[in-house]
Amino acid sequence: MLKTILAAADGSDHADRAIDWAVELAATHGARLVLLYVAPHRDVPPDLRRMAEVEHIVDPGRAAAPRVADPVLPSGRTAASNLEETMVSSARIYREIGERVLSAARRRAEARGVEAVETSVEHGDPAHQILEAAGRHAVDLIVMGPAGSAISTAIGSPV
Repeated sequence: MLKTILAAADGSDHADRAIDWAVELAATHGARLVLLYVAPHRDVPPDLRRMAEVEHIVDPGRAAAPRVADPVLPSGRTAASNLEETMVSSARIYREIGERVLSAARRRAEARGVEAVETSVEHGDPAHQILEAAGRHAVDLIVMGPAGSAISTAIGSPV
């Protein structure tokens, strides 16, 4: 019998189908559903950063990419402080995206009648974070789409 199911989400179509399958399993078995989004530790691509500005996730003036080549920027700030601010805004962008992805998944689960739904946004290596969450929540089953499907989908590669 399944008591706890972990579903990894990344916003891709493949992950959404995996989430739907996990929701169906949780509803059928009366299992607790743990929804996980793992935010990467990398800078946000320009198109995604622009979307974050339009959606008011970050302030456009603070979302500019760092100018690492300049030891001291014209603003008087150092390149290191600008880089740190950019990494903070990157983490904020990825966290907000993760929360939105998980919120949509939670709504689908609740609409299907799953009563126990938990969500979590973590940062780091997806494989490591998924295994950590599986251990922490004593899951019986991990459900996820193909690895890297969000990236593959974004660039149009077959998965």
